[in-house]
Amino acid sequence: MAGCKSVKILNNMRSPVEPHKQMVRVSLEEGLLAYECPESEGIFLPVASYVRWLAKQGERLPHLVCSESELPLVDSTGVKICPESGHIMLRYKVGHDFSFYLDRSPTGSVWFDKGEWEAIRSRQFHDELHLIFTAPWQDSVQLDEHQRMETSFLKERLGDELVAKLTELKGVLDDHEYKSMAVSYLQRKP
Repeated sequence: MAGCKSVKILNNMRSPVEPHKQMVRVSLEEGLLAYECPESEGIFLPVASYVRWLAKQGERLPHLVCSESELPLVDSTGVKICPESGHIMLRYKVGHDFSFYLDRSPTGSVWFDKGEWEAIRSRQFHDELHLIFTAPWQDSVQLDEHQRMETSFLKERLGDELVAKLTELKGVLDDHEYKSMAVSYLQRKP
């Protein structure tokens, strides 16, 4: 767990994945209090705590690229009930080379399965956590996913070498004055 870890058991704050377990209060960063499930090691971050912490932060940090050494995470898929509100939490794909989803309460609070907070923190996305749940972010995640699937399909059908050549050609033609002429030429029958 990143940051200093102060432990305090709270009444009525039950884990969304282990409802029989009381969570303990932890400090994720200076001034950022959350609750950890002692069994699953997942983290519940109340929106009020995040908003207070975020207001004290300076400029947003630049995102870091995905590291090959990152450990694979186990993303729990079961329905989670928000320990604050009692409402069902909705799942949102993080995207941007993160392979997991985050669960968000209608109140704005967030559940991180074990290791997810650390993964987001290590790539400096933690100060833009609130953006993950917005329509523009989710739209970009869907577009990225679609492009990845399309590239995979093309490589399966055409092979890596031809897809690389086509990608290079597309880059050359994207802003070319005579792009339509070049595409017409490529479509012409021999």
